[in-house]
Amino acid sequence: MRSGWRRPLSASAVPTSLRRVDLVRRLPVDPLGVLGLLGLLAVWWAITALRLVPRVFLPPPDEVATAITQNFFFSSYLASYNLGTGGLIASLIYTAGNVLVALAIACLVGTALGLSSARLEFVRAVFDPIMLTAGTIPVLVTAPFFLIWFGPQHAAQVGLLIVYQTTIMYLFAQRAVTNLDPIYTSAARTLGATPLRILSEVLLAGTLPELFGGMRIALAGAWGLEAFAELLGAPQGIGRVIQGLATATDIPTIMGAILALAAVAVCFDALVAGGFGFITRWRAA
Repeated sequence: MRSGWRRPLSASAVPTSLRRVDLVRRLPVDPLGVLGLLGLLAVWWAITALRLVPRVFLPPPDEVATAITQNFFFSSYLASYNLGTGGLIASLIYTAGNVLVALAIACLVGTALGLSSARLEFVRAVFDPIMLTAGTIPVLVTAPFFLIWFGPQHAAQVGLLIVYQTTIMYLFAQRAVTNLDPIYTSAARTLGATPLRILSEVLLAGTLPELFGGMRIALAGAWGLEAFAELLGAPQGIGRVIQGLATATDIPTIMGAILALAAVAVCFDALVAGGFGFITRWRAA
């Protein structure tokens, strides 16, 4: 009798409940999330069908869907309000471009400063007061100042997002290094790794899960902040569409613009989550 040998389990020996859980985890879309969205859509439809809320305040889903399809790629209606002829897609591209440019800059600057401050006291002493102050001031309060300083152009919205996202990435990167077990750094130093290699191959690799978490949080909040900044003054963007149609009380198209922005935000979050799963696939090994 061989004491150290175990017979591998066959597929039939695995409980059915465990196989179902594993199958759900491998699905590209969370079925419970889809069920929740369908439930919300059903509640929305029921409220409008029963006329519990006047249509002027809450239009039915089909009316909002029609507003999206009619004004998505080309819209003479939006052009009549000086919102361009490119439809909602042009405004979405403007908004998404500002968010992604700011996110790229914030990830580079915030991550580099956060990782460095966790190991270098001088860097921490210089940047901690700045980042902590920026994190305590409500970012919406600073939005008018960026409009005054940079005017209603790209720089105003991108600058505001950079401040917001850099603060988040700095704090997440610093906390990630603090939470990393020091044994990895000690082992690398024992094997003769230079400080630069420790920073790039130990600290950066070990902190990736928390860095991606901070990136998703920064990205999630940036969409609403960008739309708010566009409301204050922007040549284009979803916020500009909402501002322009508010005077006409066109609730279906306004809701359509908001839902289109929400769909874009969900898609980019899924891309970041998928990229995180691919880059850190070693975690499942």
